Amino acid sequence: MWGSKVSASGSRRRRSSSLALVAFAAAALLSGGTGTRAAELFEIGLPQPLRALYQDAMGSFATVGEETFQLVPCDADAGICLQTLSNGTISQRVPSNVLPDGYIAIAEEGDIRNAWYGQPTERYAHGVLGDATEGGSLVVVTDEREKLEFVLPETQVFEDITPRIRDLDGDGRNEVIAIRSSQTGGAAVALYGIREGELVELGAGSENGSPNRWTNIAGIIGNDDGTATVYAVRTPHIGGRLFSLTFADGNVSESDTLATDVSNHVIGSRELGLSAVGDVNGDGRDDLVLLSQDRTRLRFPLSDLPDIAIPATIDKAVIVIDGRVVTGTTEGRLLVIMP
Repeated sequence: MWGSKVSASGSRRRRSSSLALVAFAAAALLSGGTGTRAAELFEIGLPQPLRALYQDAMGSFATVGEETFQLVPCDADAGICLQTLSNGTISQRVPSNVLPDGYIAIAEEGDIRNAWYGQPTERYAHGVLGDATEGGSLVVVTDEREKLEFVLPETQVFEDITPRIRDLDGDGRNEVIAIRSSQTGGAAVALYGIREGELVELGAGSENGSPNRWTNIAGIIGNDDGTATVYAVRTPHIGGRLFSLTFADGNVSESDTLATDVSNHVIGSRELGLSAVGDVNGDGRDDLVLLSQDRTRLRFPLSDLPDIAIPATIDKAVIVIDGRVVTGTTEGRLLVIMP
């Protein structure tokens, strides 16, 4: 494993990397412009281009060429190493014959333990996620291994790949967080849960106002009182507006336009993880990490941290490991940024 480091002062230690790349990285970090700051950046050298990054309850992973590795904290300069993947650590894909490329969401506790999208349909002509197929239903498995299904009307789809499971209101019951799109109003964040033995819609945020206007979940952050807040980006390809959603006493509340000029998706891509939650400020509290609209800056809209300019365009997932931001570029480079 090899890589290059660029420090805030511009000094550099070079291993098996090109001098041109190191110089370009230094210039970008040191002259990021107003509102950006210098930061330490490492490129982890790879034998083949980085194809994908992802993070779930089982860990953090990188697909390099045709092989997948686990990303783990280590004593290397970058603080992150690639470890040969052990069996059984990859997320489970959904059962065959349901939503293509979907994954099963997994919860370790609560009444809902698994969730995925079913009944694939092509009735919503948008294709923002790179194909014409969306979910027509939401399927969950309970802690008692009972399978329940919520079927959408013909005017709606789940324009999403994998649902999310979290107890948002702190009552001990899990909610499922999904992106539900309609043929009249576009995408909205919708919440589902079990009531009287049935899977039902508990409420939803506002739709984007017209069809083919999408929203992508940015992250879910826990609060001190045991509740959690959902953050999402409206129209991440058109201006990108960050908003939040909470669920309390059976009601959904939204706070709109917390930030603009943010993005967490490349149009037509199946990668929905271009944002992350983690403590990058060292204060023991989770931060939200997003990208700028042009995907060349890391942004921290919930804190007072200024932007960090990146010397390339990001199109891989953004994840946080041990206080470091890990992401990948359109050229397949694996970057570690230390804010």
